[in-house]
Amino acid sequence: MMDSKAGLERALCRIAERTAGTGIAWVVGGSAGLLLRDLELPSPPRDLDLYADPDDARAMHEALAPYAVDRPVRSVTERYESILSHYLVEGVQVELVGGFVVADRGCRYEVRVRDVMLPFVERRVLGSCGAGVAVVPLAHELWFNWLRGRRDRLELITGAIAADPERHLRAFRALTAAGGFTPEAVADVEERLAAAASGRREGAEGRS
Repeated sequence: MMDSKAGLERALCRIAERTAGTGIAWVVGGSAGLLLRDLELPSPPRDLDLYADPDDARAMHEALAPYAVDRPVRSVTERYESILSHYLVEGVQVELVGGFVVADRGCRYEVRVRDVMLPFVERRVLGSCGAGVAVVPLAHELWFNWLRGRRDRLELITGAIAADPERHLRAFRALTAAGGFTPEAVADVEERLAAAASGRREGAEGRS
């Protein structure tokens, strides 16, 4: 578990330094990504999740070789498919996930960093070193947490999207169109987004 956001930034600074000028496309996701967005989490992230397409993940493993604790291994479970490798960077446990696929409830969602996600990432500048890192769109976290049934995360994420819908809904539409989601899944997620937007409007009216 990370001691602070500063610890997360130190690790990301080192990773950004190792991958600078390589052309590798990688993004920060999971709890660490939410923390970088300044969303309030019930507990600090346990590790730092990074996503990349398979070729970029292989190149990134070479770039992070001094910090590696294992080699990339293909992992396939009932719900997930990926190429996983792990690192210890500035005392932070890092998991690199290449070619991530989630399949559940008749849906199949493939994380495609370069051709789908990159236009919608959130850029964050790390205060401790000035490096810029890309954070996954909230639309990714929305679908990922819906697929794994994390109701608590869904409430946090739909609330954040409702706070700035213009910024996030284009990404939601793009990731939804590129994914293999059932009509029922899309309807359910859209209902959650609408409920969050309605709740925010009612809260604003109550304060006025």
